[in-house]
Amino acid sequence: MISSKNLVLAFSLVLSAPAFTQTTLKESIQSYSEHVHSSYAETLRRGVLLQKALHAFTETPSLMTQTVAKETWKYAREAYGQTEVFRFYNGPIDRDGGPEGLLNSWPLDEAYIDYVKGAPNAGIINNTTEFPEITKELLESLNELDGEKNISTGYHAIEFLLWGQDFYTDGPGLRSYTDYVDAPNAARRALYLNTIADMLVDHLASLETEWRAGEENFRKDFESQKDTAALKNLLSGVIFMAGDELSGERMYVAYDTQGQEDEHSCFSDMTHMDIQWNYWGIENVIKATNLLNQPEVKGTPVAQRIEKRMTELRALLATIPVPFDQAIANDEGRAIILNSVEELEALARDLATVSKMLKASVDY
Repeated sequence: MISSKNLVLAFSLVLSAPAFTQTTLKESIQSYSEHVHSSYAETLRRGVLLQKALHAFTETPSLMTQTVAKETWKYAREAYGQTEVFRFYNGPIDRDGGPEGLLNSWPLDEAYIDYVKGAPNAGIINNTTEFPEITKELLESLNELDGEKNISTGYHAIEFLLWGQDFYTDGPGLRSYTDYVDAPNAARRALYLNTIADMLVDHLASLETEWRAGEENFRKDFESQKDTAALKNLLSGVIFMAGDELSGERMYVAYDTQGQEDEHSCFSDMTHMDIQWNYWGIENVIKATNLLNQPEVKGTPVAQRIEKRMTELRALLATIPVPFDQAIANDEGRAIILNSVEELEALARDLATVSKMLKASVDY
């Protein structure tokens, strides 16, 4: 079992990207590639631990094995959350046919997967007539079929099957482990959970493979580009993660609607950490690539602003009240969230300025 103490230690280990002293664009790009690979390798390692914990839970359902599975889900999410910054330039994660939509799509319609309050027979799990066999192929074909909320796979599908719906103001969902013992379709529910856990590992393994050094893969193509083209790609990931995806889709939308369904991890009440993990990923790339020490950037006012803003953002995001679904509904929480959104957007603008300074201009 992963203790709370060990989880905190693990979080602190991933939080710090390696320190580099490179100053050339080529070295920054190579450092980025290595950082991406090591991040996906760690995410895969934790994904395998989650897979094992879920199989153990469904083999012997109990409060203890369910708790271990939940804690391992958090441990796995922490690593994956920091890889979200590797998107937004048609890389392996989100190019056509990439697995991003199968790994992290949200928000999901719970009734698409399993029973919900007021609909005990809802979902793929309980529809034995239309879906007599639960397979990887079936669940992949059903993901986002006929609607973007028709999510059947990924971290949030696993989250829902562990925690269930969240009806509580002071904590997460309270799905009982007995859903996997003697509830209707308990065996199908277990098979579903294990199937999407296996799929998750498959998809993470494909990402790790694409970023290995010395192979015929995306990494080789990425490093073979002109330095400015590769730099534009990695900067696009950082800029659009900060100024669009994280600040907008993951924070401002929920702030604006005040809807629990619009928060990222609404079943486990881990959205406040999703936000921090996503931000750490942004900061890790900036530090790992040593971009602010490029000759054109080092010591400039924009570099100084970015350094200061990163320090302030790390502290600010850690003050978002928990749980997030209550923070978006009270004045104190809303003020912190809005301030965070504005700071992330300002960070993105400064990074866009850096991209122009390095002749790898990203329009933002």
